[in-house]
Amino acid sequence: MHAVACFVQTFLRLLMPLPKRAFVKAAIVELLQQHGVLPVPEVHRLIAERFSLTDTEKAIKLTSQPQYKVEIRWAKQELVGEGIIARPVVSGRGHWTLAGTINAPEIYPDEALPDGPFKEGASKKVSINRYERNEKARLACLKHHGYSCKACGFNFETAFGVLGRQQIHVHHTMPISTLGLNYQIHPVEHLVPLCPNCHHMAHRREPPFSVAELKAMLASASSESESL
Repeated sequence: MHAVACFVQTFLRLLMPLPKRAFVKAAIVELLQQHGVLPVPEVHRLIAERFSLTDTEKAIKLTSQPQYKVEIRWAKQELVGEGIIARPVVSGRGHWTLAGTINAPEIYPDEALPDGPFKEGASKKVSINRYERNEKARLACLKHHGYSCKACGFNFETAFGVLGRQQIHVHHTMPISTLGLNYQIHPVEHLVPLCPNCHHMAHRREPPFSVAELKAMLASASSESESL
């Protein structure tokens, strides 16, 4: 049965007028960043334009539906599962929008650069490390969760040996904007170990992606690479 399923998937991809799903997903996110909210027919039209689909390619059917529209829907479903596109109850029936603000890729989780002209060596405004760098809270978190990344499982000591022992980022799972003046951190519930890669990706969105959403993205990307 597995061999048959693989054959069917390969056959469908040979018919697919769009590129691999990762590119379709990236295009959808970019369009939603530009437009904010888009109705489904407009998404179909813009994606077809983006990848220069011909009328013949748009006419390729999967059962009764155009194959390219089915592929766009599958890409959207993965983006919803990854927490990137808002679920219908949020975005409105028939309209797609992002689940939060996608930050620029060069902004790292422990940095928020000030506005205005920049000079070499200019100071940086630390915006989220107030709790993450509290040593007692950090140690309590790591004592409970360990030193492996909760999203991808990466462990510095396993990868680098003794030099990597007890090395890991600690991520604050509560959006800073939700914290009041009397907020008190719970190291086990509010802090979680993440490798630098996953920590960076968590903060690509405001509010940050959850560990479950990071895992969904990793699983989706792994599945995509295995299908090649």
